[in-house]
Order: sequence, then C-alpha cells, then structure tokens
Amino acid sequence: MVAVARAFPTPLFEVKSPNRSALVDCLSVETNPASGRTQLEVSRDWADFVKRWAPQEMVEEGAGSPKRGGRFLPGELVQMVEKDSSEQEEEEGPDRFLAAQARRFMSEWNALYSGYYGRFEDTTQIPNMRFTYEKPTDPVSTATLQIFSLKVTKIRGDLQWPLHVFGMVAVRDAADHNRNMIFLRPRESCQILTQEDPYLKLTGPTRAVVLVDPVTFEVDMQVKGITEGEDESLSFLAVTFTNSNLLKSKLIKTDYASKLSTLEFKLGSIVSSVEATIFLKVRPGWGSWPDGFRARFSACTASIAGKDKAEVILLDSGDDKVHIDEGSISLSRCVASVEISGKLKVCVEAWRGEDVVVSTSKSFKPKEDGC
Repeated sequence: MVAVARAFPTPLFEVKSPNRSALVDCLSVETNPASGRTQLEVSRDWADFVKRWAPQEMVEEGAGSPKRGGRFLPGELVQMVEKDSSEQEEEEGPDRFLAAQARRFMSEWNALYSGYYGRFEDTTQIPNMRFTYEKPTDPVSTATLQIFSLKVTKIRGDLQWPLHVFGMVAVRDAADHNRNMIFLRPRESCQILTQEDPYLKLTGPTRAVVLVDPVTFEVDMQVKGITEGEDESLSFLAVTFTNSNLLKSKLIKTDYASKLSTLEFKLGSIVSSVEATIFLKVRPGWGSWPDGFRARFSACTASIAGKDKAEVILLDSGDDKVHIDEGSISLSRCVASVEISGKLKVCVEAWRGEDVVVSTSKSFKPKEDGC
C-alpha cells in the first residue's frame, strides 16, 4: 500500500509501507486558524516507524523550496532520511544534526560552486604574499579570521587517550570557496594526542581567511585502529562561522560535538586587517640549530595579545630539532592577520632542559603592501 500525506497541493513525500495505521499515528496535518496555513506535523514515533517499516525506501521528494534544490522536507524527516540503520539507534542530539549537515555539504557545495571553483576537493590556489612585490589596485582592509588553536576537549564511547589522529581540517571563505588547509595528516603519519596535550599541530591556513561572508569549517578526522577496518571517526563536521563583530577585534571560543568527540576552536575576529607572512632566519655563519635546545616561535596581534594565550604558534619544536634550510627556519605556519592600524608581535623562546635561554619579541607595523 502507498500512503501519501498532502499538506500542500503536491506531495511533500511518499512513504511505502504495509502499515497505514502506523503511518497515521506518526503524521498529522493541522491548519493554523489565524493564518489559514496548513502544515505537516511529525511525531517522535516517526523514528520507530521508519526503523520497523521503511529503512531503505523511505522518501521520494516532491515539489518544494528552491533553496533545497526542489526538496522541502521537515527537519526531522531530513535527518531520518540521511541516517543509516546504526545511527537510528542512537539518542538524538546536536552531534547527529551536525553529522547530517556535513553529509549534505558536499552536494550543496557542488550545486552552488563547482561550475565556478572546480572540484569539491580542490585546495585554494590563492597564495600568500600576493601584494608583497606588486601594489594592489584600490586596496581595502577587511575583517579576517585568525585561527589560534584547535583541541579535542572531550572523547566519548570506547575512545581512550592517547589518540592516534589523522585526516583534515579546512576552512572555506568567499575568496574562492576552496579548501584552505589548517590540519592535514595521512594515516601513516598520525599525530598522537594525549589528555595533557590535546592540541592539533596546525599547518595552516596558507593565506588569510576573509571574513566578509560566513566561512565554513570542514572537519574529517579519524582515530587510527590496529587495522584500517578498526579506524573510527573522531570528528565529521561542516559548520558555518558568521562574523557578528564589526567594531573591534575579538577573541572567540566555540566548540562542536561529534559522535565520539568535542572540538574547541579558538579564533580571532580581526577587523580592518591585512595578511602578514612571517619568515625567520638565523644569522650568517651560525650554522645548524644547536643540539639540546627546544624552540617556540609565535605571533599575536597587540589588540588581543595575552588574552588566554591568543597566539598563532608558528613552530613548537618539542623534542625535535629545529630544521634550518639555507639559513631559514622551517616553520609549521607562516601566515597571521593584523589590524592595519595595529601591530604584529613575533615572539621567540628557547629552552635547554627546564632553563629558558632566550625569550624575546619584536613588533612590526603593518603596511597595505610591500615588505
């Protein structure tokens, strides 16, 4: 039997079920007496109905909103359509909504941008230092997004510290809507996260993130198992960040939950800003980095410096030796944003054992172009 629920002149959806009474128990059509508008109500029992009667061929879309590409489905229905049977058994929560949103993101991006900006997997081809040697036409400083840190604040399920993490985190902005990589590691080169040090070692962005329109954070990270078949999804997200701060630079913390973890993003909304590309060199004749010395290089904007360690880590060598290539120190990150009327502070620290050997900093006033 085919039961069709009509709340509008054309079907919103069509459910194939051998049990019409079960369907009627889940769905109701009500009319608002004030507006005269008719709407479809979906009860909580819908999940049980779907699980029992129609796990595979539940929905066929009808006419609807052009914003959804012709589909108009109640939010709870959309989530039910896009879950597999294992997800249907989980408790409802924001993590499930974000996972469904992430699954839709690729098809929505392709519909909007693939004709203009290439493939979904493409990374940004806009380099840093675009106007170091070439003066821009009518330059205008704008708001940018500073990405200070990402860390795993909670783990759930059967996960236990330490975590061997691989995958990617990227941000997309209005400059080209392509991936601007922040974190990228293959399975064979995992980062080990511990409860004492749950921070991802970021390697981006490769250029400043423009904050004129909302930006999207795209996360697909896995926890490595003994075999590939035992790998687990740590975080799977496609979330939008909107700039609501227009007057002054501001430190922002926001977190997003997935099934097995919660990620915290520490960000900075930097107003009227320009991109800074940072290089560090050793003095001629100094040679290689001395053995036994740990180094840490960072950058921050004066307007929010010192606020809960709001700094861009350019390099933290840890127990590894600092690599020097033809006099230049190889940094993990080299791009930061700074207000055109502010200052960029670059800090250098070095330790030998527990003793601080060097701790110094230098401030730079930004320009609209040049170096």
